[in-house]
Amino acid sequence: MSTINFAAREINCKIVYYGPGMSGKTTNLKQVFAKVPGHLRGEMVSLATEDERTLFFDFLPLDLGSVQGFKTRFHLYTVPGQVFYNASRKLILRGVDGIVFVADSAPGRLRANAESMRNLRENLAEHGINVREVPVVLQVNKRDLPDALPTSMIRAVIDPRGELQLFEATSDKGVGVFETLKTVSRLVLERLPQPK
Repeated sequence: MSTINFAAREINCKIVYYGPGMSGKTTNLKQVFAKVPGHLRGEMVSLATEDERTLFFDFLPLDLGSVQGFKTRFHLYTVPGQVFYNASRKLILRGVDGIVFVADSAPGRLRANAESMRNLRENLAEHGINVREVPVVLQVNKRDLPDALPTSMIRAVIDPRGELQLFEATSDKGVGVFETLKTVSRLVLERLPQPK
């Protein structure tokens, strides 16, 4: 849940990028970091192995102005995509305000997408959160692949009821990155309790 610091007049919100390994979660954050002016963002902490997979998280505090006189700061995290880091995934979800689920468009990744969404639901449930109680946006990434799966097929596996806002993206080129972030940020802000 977002934290409101009345003394500092600051609202802090946590957005987590979730999805299978190598789907583009870290690439999204790198694009945001590269394009947001330095005075509006903090330092990015990235812990990666030699094969470029995020081990723990990326953290990018992003200042998006004020809401009713309160400075709003978004903290962006990614979870490790690999299943054997589930304890880290669970920990990073603690206190989440919004989620970007990054799905991989590659043909061989449909099952990994489905398993990652199931894992997200299970980990949220362990924190006492139903996936419908937190803003979730679906980003279907790697749309530039010549054999990319149709978005309708990916949605059918991840979001069969069609409840999530969907964005097509090619995160390594910056396509769809900010549209996704703006939407999840707006959804988070709409749910904030109004500070007095």
